[in-house]
Amino acid sequence: MKTIHTPTTRFQSILRNLEVAGRTTWRLARTGARTLSRMPWPVLLVVAVVLAALFTIVPIVLALFVGLLLLKFLVIAIFGREPRRIKHYTTEQ
Repeated sequence: MKTIHTPTTRFQSILRNLEVAGRTTWRLARTGARTLSRMPWPVLLVVAVVLAALFTIVPIVLALFVGLLLLKFLVIAIFGREPRRIKHYTTEQ
């Protein structure tokens, strides 16, 4: 049997999902804050350096990948791609 959703029940289910997401986010934030407060400063320094490296290197790598891929497609569109010639080898015995 099909369940008929009225707009109020859909809205209530959306609100319920948002509440769950909010509680989960808040719990994650509290856990992260607790973890950060327990870390010694050398570990925080290493974490900060690693995060900074990731945040700077990953976008550069992705941008280079997309740029080179677009360049490849552009070169293929301009110059075309000829089919490869297959070499036939004959073995004489």
